[in-house]
This record gives sequence, structure tokens and C-alpha cells, in this order.
Amino acid sequence: MMKRVTGFRLPAIGLAAIALLAGCGGGGGGSGGSGGAVQTIAFDFPGGATVAVPPAVATTQLVATASSGGPITFTSNTPTVCTVSGSTVSLLIAGECSVTATQPGYQGYAAASQSQLFVIPKRPQTIVFRNPGSQALDGQPATLSAAANTGRPVAFSTSTPTVCSVSGNALSKLANGLCVVTATQSGDDIFESVKLDRSIPIGTEKAPALTFLSGYQDTSTTKEQGSIGTYSGSNADGYWCGGSWCGSAVSADGGSFSYFYSIQPADPVGLNGYWGFTMMAGTLKEMNKGTDTLLGVRIDAQAALKFNLAQNSEWLSTGKNAINVDLYLGHYTLKDGKDCNVKLRAVVTPTQAAATDYSIGLRDKFTVNESCGLTGLDLWNELQDYPIAKIEFSAVNVNTTVSSTGTAAPTFTSKLTLTGAISFQ
Repeated sequence: MMKRVTGFRLPAIGLAAIALLAGCGGGGGGSGGSGGAVQTIAFDFPGGATVAVPPAVATTQLVATASSGGPITFTSNTPTVCTVSGSTVSLLIAGECSVTATQPGYQGYAAASQSQLFVIPKRPQTIVFRNPGSQALDGQPATLSAAANTGRPVAFSTSTPTVCSVSGNALSKLANGLCVVTATQSGDDIFESVKLDRSIPIGTEKAPALTFLSGYQDTSTTKEQGSIGTYSGSNADGYWCGGSWCGSAVSADGGSFSYFYSIQPADPVGLNGYWGFTMMAGTLKEMNKGTDTLLGVRIDAQAALKFNLAQNSEWLSTGKNAINVDLYLGHYTLKDGKDCNVKLRAVVTPTQAAATDYSIGLRDKFTVNESCGLTGLDLWNELQDYPIAKIEFSAVNVNTTVSSTGTAAPTFTSKLTLTGAISFQ
């Protein structure tokens, strides 16, 4: 006959043994299987790397730790996109890569796993597609040329089939109008797709106007919020104008901008000086340093720079009233260790003092004035490939010979006024 035992107290070591046995026989939680204490896995997000250009293969390291301190193994759930060897994941193509980190059980802890899903982005690519320019409606096909920087093939199509048609790289001209041609590289498992449009005037059609600036908010800012800078000086003032001897003004409606510089020398013999102003495209405040400037006006088939300009009569009458018109492109490089942007220049000689419209041909009037040490630059290719970020007007010679009337002492003034938009067409 069994006796009922009362008042018995199990020693502490016995309680611990029971707890351990209970843990071995059941429990669970997380992704662990049966048996063992629950453990967790901290698996760092492995995304961010981009697929490499074959035959190279991009890799990234996997980092995961188990709360048990046990070793981790990694496996790929998407082996056509990414593979795993040890703790290194190889990125084969762009797409979704899924990797699982597993701890199979360690020192009384149950097995656990944790997965990460991340996107491997495609690599960008670019297309160089230069506009062949205005085309005569003469029945002769024009040849289109474009190339992707990846070397992959480029296909042409048109969205204006009544004006032109495309077969391969041959452009057939069907009617007067604007022919819109798209160059496309469709992309693949490695590279993104990319396309670039060109608008080609056929017959009597003209290229659409591109506005560089539409007017002026104040003397330092265009209506588009681009910055305006001015400068002038001579040996009469230490080559730096100050005070009331130089200045700019904007009309009340913001439609015109003028800049003047007056010299009142003690001795006009041997007088020389400089004068000019700059205007930035769009919202630009300055050109980028260390890299290309991407903002600005991009030329398509536009053939000329257009602006309205007036020059003071004294300067005009000197016969030495020519103006440098410089186009600064976004194309950047270092020259002799200094920042440099490719610059195109045309020299314009105003024909009258009154406000006059000028149209300056891009191909026939401009030349590469600053190559930044680069060789083989083609003006039209530069205009097609890089935006016009800044325009500068400067004096070839300031007025030092014809003085203004009504001044107490001989005063030589150089002044220009721009009215209306500056555009390309």
C-alpha cells in the first residue's frame, strides 16, 4: 500500500532538471522545428548592388547572426537570378533575389531561418542620336545614325508617318512637316531600355523654338530663376568698375535688361578695358564643378540663336563695336588642373543703335573657342550631346574713343540692352 507523502520539497537542482526536460520535449516558436529553445536570426538587408556587365559578375556579402551564437548557412531561392557560395551572393541578372539564412540548431536551441527578398536593379544605358538637321523634300532618303554606349543595337521608328517613314536606318521624306524619329535600345536582363527622340524638319517646316530665357525678374535673376552676372573695368579704375560708373537695369515689365560701363579717364591715351555679362539657363546659379552640367537648353534641329539687341550710339559709331557671344556647354573636363567647360563663340557686330533682331547661325557662325584641351571636337556633335548652360555677351573692344554729350569731362560709355526672349530655332 502506497503512502501519500505530504510536505515534500523538491530540491532546486530537481526543478532545473525538470525545466530542461520540458524544453527538450516541446516548445518551438519562430521558424524553428520541434525541440530546443527558440532562437532568432538577425539578417542584414543585402540589397543595393547593381548587376555587372557580363562576363563580370557582381557580388555582395551576406551578414546574419543567430541569437544562439551558432553558425549560419545561406541558400538562394532564386538561382536563375542569384546564387550563393558561403556568405557571398552572386548577382547573375537583374530581378528579385531571395536568400534564406538558416541556423540548423545549436546547443539546445531549435533550428531557425530568416529570408530576405531584394531587387537587383538593371544598369542604365544611354543613346547618342544626333539630328541630321533640316531635310529638303527631294525624294532622297536620309541616313539615321545612333549608338548605345553598351554596344547593343538601336532601332528607329517614327510617330509621324504622314511626314516620314523609317526602314532600318533609312529615313524617307514624305511631306512638309516635323518628322519625329525615336531611337530605341530595348534593354535586356542586364540593361534598362532607353529611347531618345529627334524632331527633323522636312521641306518648309522649321524646328520648334527653344527658350533659353523669357525675361528678367531683376538685375541678378532671370524669370526662370537663372543667375545673371556682370563685370567691367579698365586701366582708368584699376580694372574694376565700382559705384555709379557701371550698372544694370531691368524694365518694369521684366522684358528688357541693360548693362552699361562708363569711363571718365584723366588721360584717354592708351585706354583699354573689358565689359560683359552672363546669363544662366533655367534655374542654374553656376556651372557644376568636377562633373558635367546637365541642366540647360538641348539643341535638336534648331539652327540659330535669336535675340533682340540695342547698342548705345557712341559705341556703335566707333566702328569697333563687335560683341562676343559665347555659349558654355555642359561638357566638363580639367584643363591644366582647373575646371573647364567647352565654349562656342560667334562674333556679332551690331548694325544699328536701335533695338534689332539678330539670328546667329549655330553651324556657320559659331566655332569652338575653348576646347579645354580636348581634340577632335565637332561643333554640331557637341551641341547635340551637351546642353547650353550659360550665354555670355562681352565686348571685343569697349568704347574708348567717342564720348557722350552733355558730360562735364569726356566720358566713354559702353551699353547693351536685350529685349524679349533669348531663344534657339
